[in-house]
Order: sequence, then C-alpha cells, then structure tokens
Amino acid sequence: MDKFKKSFFKYLIEKENFYMINYYSDFAKKDNYIGVKDVDGKMYCVILVDEKEEDMVETEALEYLKAFNKIFALNVMVFADKEYIKSGVHNVNRIVINKYNYKVEYYDGACEPLAQITNYITSKSQVSSNKLNKKFFEYKVPTLIIIGMNILVFLISRYLINKNLNMIALSNGVSLSSLPESVINRVDNLVLISLGAKYTPLIQDGEVWRLITCAFLHGSFLHIACNMYMLYSIGPQIQRIFGSVKYIILYLISCMTSSILSTIMNPNSISVGASGGIFGLMGALLAFAIIERKKVNKEYTMGLIKTIGVNLVIGLVVINIDNAAHIGGFLGGIILGYIFYGFSRKRMQI
Repeated sequence: MDKFKKSFFKYLIEKENFYMINYYSDFAKKDNYIGVKDVDGKMYCVILVDEKEEDMVETEALEYLKAFNKIFALNVMVFADKEYIKSGVHNVNRIVINKYNYKVEYYDGACEPLAQITNYITSKSQVSSNKLNKKFFEYKVPTLIIIGMNILVFLISRYLINKNLNMIALSNGVSLSSLPESVINRVDNLVLISLGAKYTPLIQDGEVWRLITCAFLHGSFLHIACNMYMLYSIGPQIQRIFGSVKYIILYLISCMTSSILSTIMNPNSISVGASGGIFGLMGALLAFAIIERKKVNKEYTMGLIKTIGVNLVIGLVVINIDNAAHIGGFLGGIILGYIFYGFSRKRMQI
C-alpha cells in the first residue's frame, strides 16, 4: 500500500495540480497526509486509508479540514478485501480499492477521476513489472538452462546412488548410516561413471562424449551449489559480451579442454563438475578485459585475476580437487575468448 500511496500522490501532484497538507494523527501516532486541489474556491480532498482505520481517520481528517473554514469535499480511498462493508458514519465520497491487486471495486460518482487515475497507475505498474521480469531473464536464459540441466542430472544421480545404497543395506541387514565410507564412495563412483563421469579407461575405449557429460555431474550438494552460483554470476556477463551462441560454444569447449587436460594429468581419477567450464568462462572474461584494457576498469580486471588465482590456489591446497581440469578449462576459455572477441572486434572495425 505504501508504494501505491507514493505513486498515487506523486501523480496527483505532478499531473493534477494537487498539493499536500498533513496533520498529526492521535489515533495512528503519526502524520497523515491529505491531497488537496483548489477548484473554484473549494477544496477537493483525497485521503488513502485501510478499511480497519477508516472511521477514525475520516473523523480526524474531517475535523482538520473544518479548521480551514472553506467548503470542501472529502474523497476517501479505502483499501479493503472482498468482505468490505461500506461505512455510513460520515458523509464522504468513497472509492474502494482491492488491497491485494489495487483494482477498483467500487466508487461514488464524484470519485470517478480517482478511479481513472488508479486504473492508470495500476496498469503502468503492471507494465513495469513485466519489464522487470523481462529484464531479469535478459542475458540469463542460456545460464538458467545450463543450471537447470545440472540440477536435473544431480537429482537423478542422487536418486540412483541412494537407491543402490538402500539395496546394499537391505541385503546385508544393516542400516544405511552404518554402511562403511568405502562402500558409499564405491557406489558414488559407479553411479557417476554410469552417467558419464570422466573415466580415462572408458574414454580411451572410445567414449569421448564423457569429456562433455562429466561437466553436468556433481558429487555433492555443496559441489553443485558452489558451481551453479559461480555460473549464475559469470554466465550473463559472457552472454552480454559474446552473445548466446558463442557463450554456449565457449562453455562446452572449455568443458572439453578441461577434461582433456585432466585425462592427461590425472589419468587415474574419476572427475565430475562444471568448474572446468566455469574457469573457461573466467578465461574468456579475462581475454575480453585484456583486449579492452583501455575501456575496462582496472579494478575489474584485477578482481578477476585475483578470483582466478585464489580458486587455483584452493585447488592446489584442498584434496580431491582436479586442478588440471581447472587449468585446462581456463586455457580453453582464454584462447577461444581471444579468437571470438578479437575476430568480432576486427569485423566491427572494417
């Protein structure tokens, strides 16, 4: 209501030559405002009030306006639900507004101009809301699709892992929580491999598609949460700079170069995760920042370099992180970023 109130009074002041007066309400213990327009020596007054406070606010407003010793008409805009019962305490003009969607439910004849203004503000607000929704999705659709795919695959993998663990627990007559860590890890690995994890022996046997599919698998909730947060932060920037098609190509090729270097450097590991592709996107951003170094804020570039550096250091310090995959993704991203952005930049200059 407060937001609508501000928009409504702002419209009255800017478009309809109203001015505001206020008085201190003993009932509400705050200042109440009245919109006033002088018409042929008379005061056309408007107050906005919740149905629960209608009678008291009307009484105070009427007493305050009488002190001006001028003829006035008080128009009360009541915010109510569908159960509103019209008050007959005071002889005022009323317009009833649905407090949930701000649609006009009823109005006296004298309040018709207020009804028209209300409808205008409501429709304008709806348009603004649609624009905000459109703006939210601008430069985010590919990112949200990739995130959605990752989440779906993660849910499937967790379902299969839990299903297999429950079967093992039942067949051995033990509870799920009592299964050894080695058994849980083995089941995790087997399920992830069956779904497309990076596993060098199978890649060497011709299952090269694992170089891509492993990027859509994750080992834990924390793993996918961190990666999807990073992707949500970086993805829209990449799309804004390179466009949707090049963004997707950048991401997928970075995932591939990530897996290729991981296969070479860590042939015995089973790897999953989108971080290689995300490092590729950071590499592409760095390529853009270097090419446009005269235009891009130095703090942005330094912040990007620090982010990349910190994540690489974390990969060296923390166990079970495939840093080779991160480096491979970064190299693929920065090289492709240079090619994509450098080519488009030259074409624009021709």
